[in-house]
Amino acid sequence: MNNKVADVIYFNGYIYTADEHNSVVDAIAVQDGYIIASGTSDELHQYVGPETESIDLEGRMMMPGIIDGHMHPFWGGIQLFGCHLNYESLTIEQILQRVQDHLDKDPRTGENDWLKVTAWLRQGMLPAGVDMYREDMDKLKTNRPVVLFSNDCHTLLANSRALELFGITKETPEPPDGKIGKHANGELNGILEDAPAMRAADSIPSIRDEQAIEVAELVQKVLNQQGVTTVMDARVSEQQLTAFADLQKRGDLTIRFQAAREITPDETPNVAAVAAAVDKAVAFAKNWHQADWTPAPGIGLHTIKMFVDGVMQYPTMTASLLQPYRINQGTDNAPNWVETDNYGDLYFTAEILDELMEKIAAAGYDPHLHTVGEGAVSIVLDAIEKMRVTHPEKDIRPGLAHNELVHPKDYERFARLKTIACLSFQWAAPTPELADFEKNMLGEERFANLEPIAKFIDAGAVVAFGSDWPIDDFDEWYDLKVAATRRGRNINGKLAPRLDNDRDLTVTEVLRSATIDSAFAQHREEVIGSLEVGKFADMIVLDRNVFEIPADDIENVKVLRTIIGGKTVHIA
Repeated sequence: MNNKVADVIYFNGYIYTADEHNSVVDAIAVQDGYIIASGTSDELHQYVGPETESIDLEGRMMMPGIIDGHMHPFWGGIQLFGCHLNYESLTIEQILQRVQDHLDKDPRTGENDWLKVTAWLRQGMLPAGVDMYREDMDKLKTNRPVVLFSNDCHTLLANSRALELFGITKETPEPPDGKIGKHANGELNGILEDAPAMRAADSIPSIRDEQAIEVAELVQKVLNQQGVTTVMDARVSEQQLTAFADLQKRGDLTIRFQAAREITPDETPNVAAVAAAVDKAVAFAKNWHQADWTPAPGIGLHTIKMFVDGVMQYPTMTASLLQPYRINQGTDNAPNWVETDNYGDLYFTAEILDELMEKIAAAGYDPHLHTVGEGAVSIVLDAIEKMRVTHPEKDIRPGLAHNELVHPKDYERFARLKTIACLSFQWAAPTPELADFEKNMLGEERFANLEPIAKFIDAGAVVAFGSDWPIDDFDEWYDLKVAATRRGRNINGKLAPRLDNDRDLTVTEVLRSATIDSAFAQHREEVIGSLEVGKFADMIVLDRNVFEIPADDIENVKVLRTIIGGKTVHIA
């Protein structure tokens, strides 16, 4: 006789569990936020009591909640409130008109009232190859400091008033982890790239603490609507943590919030400085980390983040490569692609990376590194290999995020070194124009390894999904569709072209990367990531069965219900 009585039973569904066997059941029972049983509806009838709620799924698909393993949710939330260029390809004149329209309606007009314009698609500006500078921004009819923040969050364009408030002049020394743009005559052109751009953006007084809670509330609502139950904020600040912690204290937190604390190159100018930088990051993490989670959403900070290189897209081209970038010295009609002397940038030396990996592992934390180019991927794997020799028994789970270009020899090293590839799947769907440009920029041989996904899995490595929102618009099911098709959106009924340099993921591989494998990357697979007895009831109900529809239709999935710790937090 069973003495457990469920609070709620979901039955008559297609319930994908993401367990070791990829089991599918038709009913699941929940008590006090935990899964207490799964199986057939008849088998679970024994858990029904007088107060049990029974919810008929009517044949719909249920699965674990999405675990987005790399994003910047607070940045994304702030963007939803402000002046936003919507990731569109625009001319300089169109950008200035959009910004001027916002300025003309904005009640804030003071010369110290910042305006940060987001989702600027610098690499997609029209006509192709055009760039924008401080003198363009100074045409705006305003005395306010105005900046454009690029969609990749690695480029910022400032007007003269903003540069003045940043304290940047043409005499400002070039930083070790990015660039301060100048014209040929030495005058500032207003462009900041990589870490200087991020530091400048961080320094802008954007919101007060009470507004931060409003952003957090909006963020978790948007996440829940698309079926996200856990996130990893890949570059967190104290204000963000405080906002989500305040929601937790009120009992209003509806997202499990993992985070990473950054260590910058400025903090580690030499090997001797590494220990103090790691100690500082660990001390910060300990203030916020909740090791033992309950069904009610909590906060975790067990990860330390580094930006090892920049971005690959033209005209920034700061991702670290093993062979140089190529540029077109001809014209569009008569192209002449030639090698440059630009290999991109590395913001940490090999010696400092070696020390960082060792010290982070010694402290028992997981390193999470931004590695876009093959040069950055390779040098970080070298450091992880040394760390594994020094700490062979420690359960350290390094994550390398993005990995847009990987040398063929390194797929196997991800698996052998137990290093997780954290990938933004949507990047495997460049436009035809961008794909052609990148093929010319990299050459045919390297292009064959652009935006890999399945190559990691085939080599035996773990792949964890991370949308990187707001680098792109927030659209989880589109991102997952790209992993299964390597195609973008169909336009005017015409099938989008396929990036045909890797195989498609199976639907099972796609779902596991966004559930149990992402939970593993976060060191939380014991309690989330699959629908198994003893785990938290973090579940979503979909309007269609992704195993039974064409892969192109995955982007159209709608989440009908999001449940976290047994509590429904979103219902369509």
